[in-house]
Amino acid sequence: MAVVGTGGSVILLSATRVAADVVNATLFVAHGVRVMIDGLVVPFVGFGSTADRLELPSGQLEVQTGDTVNVTITNNSTLPVGFFVQAAAGFAGVNAAPIPAGSTRTVTFTAPTRPGTHHYVGTVSGSVATGRALGATGPMVVLPREAARTSVDALFPGVRMRARRQPLFGVVPATALPAVVAQERTWLFGELNPSTAHDLAGGQVSLPSDPEPEYFLMNGLSGMLAIEDPFTNIHGRAGGLGQPGDATLVRMINTGRAPRSMHLHGNHFWILSHADTPWLVGAFKDTVRLPAGGAVDVLVPLERPPDAFPPVSRAQKYVVHDHIEMAQTASGGHYPSGMVSELIFD
Repeated sequence: MAVVGTGGSVILLSATRVAADVVNATLFVAHGVRVMIDGLVVPFVGFGSTADRLELPSGQLEVQTGDTVNVTITNNSTLPVGFFVQAAAGFAGVNAAPIPAGSTRTVTFTAPTRPGTHHYVGTVSGSVATGRALGATGPMVVLPREAARTSVDALFPGVRMRARRQPLFGVVPATALPAVVAQERTWLFGELNPSTAHDLAGGQVSLPSDPEPEYFLMNGLSGMLAIEDPFTNIHGRAGGLGQPGDATLVRMINTGRAPRSMHLHGNHFWILSHADTPWLVGAFKDTVRLPAGGAVDVLVPLERPPDAFPPVSRAQKYVVHDHIEMAQTASGGHYPSGMVSELIFD
């Protein structure tokens, strides 16, 4: 069965909490096609919440610390597909055996003991790298138990105590890292080479010598599609000069083979988590590096941009993009059709 994939970050609608500490979710695997920003149609193997709708990325699985998670997977593709979540501190990870084509199996695991951002992968043909390259990926968010998901202290204990930033204009005392999250975004980054995608969807396995990617995706979208997607761009009310507005938690997940270097105009990022370089936690930066296969959590304060002239606090737009210039292109150089979105102030 081949179905059309849809981009944009969504919640996994099939996930339900059946007890205080038990979550059940359903995923369907199928061959599908996705349409690139320039109209090229590319095959992939991916997940969906229903059998006839594949999602790019797959729906966000939300659990609480220590939950028992039951994921029932129906494999409607022609390839064996497993289920993988990378191990992390306080979490043994998941590496379920491949599910044969046409079969259904329930994968059960215990959620991490710490709040944080992870992602799951369908191991296509026994390979995690092949699953990532084909787009069989989705976010997994671990929330604190018995605490508000809007509390920075509950989500990232101790980070506000160590947060530091330079004084505004060098003299005006800087405001602290906001204590409350007003809204959330999840950015899942992926890469794609069309010829490799055809080979992998046909049963071959991803290799380190695979060609360089030609398409660069945020939540399965790129260019203007990612810019205009309300689940990808950051859209909210600005605060005053140096004062937070709709502080936005952004969970950035890199499923590609190369690191990313995400850059934000108009505001800076507060670094909330960074497993690759933990000494950056609490820093206030305009660019953050995402290691391949890793996740980084940041908070965008939505302050009135200090360089806006004449001074205004609304009706402004600023670009968000990867500082690795190649990733802002598509199909060998079409710009700006890659990992690009925007920050919009109401």
